[in-house]
Amino acid sequence: MLIAQHVCSPGSRFTAFPTPWYLCDLILPSGGPSRGTVNCQIPHIIILTMSSSPFPAPVGARGVLNSSEALPITAQELTAEWFTKILGRKVKTATIVKEIHATASKILLDLTYEENTDETDAPTQVCVKGGFDAALMAAFPSLMWTYRREAELYFYISPIVKMNLPKVWYCGTDTVAGQGLVVMSNLIAEGCSFGQPLEPWPVERVRAGVEQLAALHAETWGASVERFPWLEGDKAMGGNPLQGMIVSLVSPPAWEVRFEKSSPPPLPPAMANRDRMERAFKTMWATENPKFRCVVHGDAHIGNTLIRPDGRPGFIDWQGSHAGVSLQDLAYFITGAMDIEVRRKHEVDLVKHYLKALHESGGPKFEKEDVWDDYRKHALHGLAWALTAPGMQPDDNVFIMTERHAAAVADHKTFELLESLPEYVKE
Repeated sequence: MLIAQHVCSPGSRFTAFPTPWYLCDLILPSGGPSRGTVNCQIPHIIILTMSSSPFPAPVGARGVLNSSEALPITAQELTAEWFTKILGRKVKTATIVKEIHATASKILLDLTYEENTDETDAPTQVCVKGGFDAALMAAFPSLMWTYRREAELYFYISPIVKMNLPKVWYCGTDTVAGQGLVVMSNLIAEGCSFGQPLEPWPVERVRAGVEQLAALHAETWGASVERFPWLEGDKAMGGNPLQGMIVSLVSPPAWEVRFEKSSPPPLPPAMANRDRMERAFKTMWATENPKFRCVVHGDAHIGNTLIRPDGRPGFIDWQGSHAGVSLQDLAYFITGAMDIEVRRKHEVDLVKHYLKALHESGGPKFEKEDVWDDYRKHALHGLAWALTAPGMQPDDNVFIMTERHAAAVADHKTFELLESLPEYVKE
């Protein structure tokens, strides 16, 4: 957004103050904007919702992608002046309330304004998510790609899908340090809670969760680069951004650290075989069925969810989103979200419900038999929890998720299915 001082009259023309990324030429109010969306508040304020990106932006997108102007890379750079610039409102103070540094950093801030403002048009409590941990980014430079991808996802996808997502005020990426960040609503202040691996969900909440995935998959079905050209960026990470991580975690040195030098996750002996595990993952990736291609969350487990005060679930933490196979999201989510016996009782019905929701949301129509073997294959994805390096997640989370996913892999005979395929990777 930006604010331009102007006295409105029918058909009047003006050029807004230049910004680093846009120069607007508008006719108001009868002609409408040539760029952006105008809310004219006669007599003097025009509020422009602006966006800029290397590819066509959907209506409602907010932010600037691939900017040549540096974005903040420390929490201290999230100043009132910076928020004034991106929100188009004169911000008086920007006060850091809390810093949460994990794989991505979340900086919670309170904002005040020079003038009274409606919270529906300007936030007073925000979360800025991105790369703000200098030591972590220096150690793992590829994380910058994930921050950029989350900003791209919210910029290009959130305006077009009917999902329970955080309200987004700004998405940004730059070409200076490669930063990617999202300014979104503070979900804690809105009364939301977050899914926890140690707290399995009831069936009805999981049912609502698969409806969320169906909405995403249906809207992006096919995930063509013609419609979603920003997905070309997947090539930088070899397609599935989590694939490289899993390959490294199943390597001999990492396996030794996880299973021999620390408390091992509770894998059944037949699964606790490094070579077999590696070959199974490689076969799963090599045999992905392109007819199920769409934009996927990529890491759709219970710990990456929000729960609204009214109980509605949604997905957060979109750093691993990419063009992938819908059934990876579905199998990973269902097999890890419930207690084992509850999953066994309701799993088929949940898959059928997903397929119904997919079709009703505009996606293709499939029967359970059309997808079941691919679903069985992608149940393997959950065993990535067993490979989690010590310290990446609390062991309590790792162990309970390993139990759930290992049980599903055993129930579906996933290893046996993969090993029976002609494409089975033997080395």
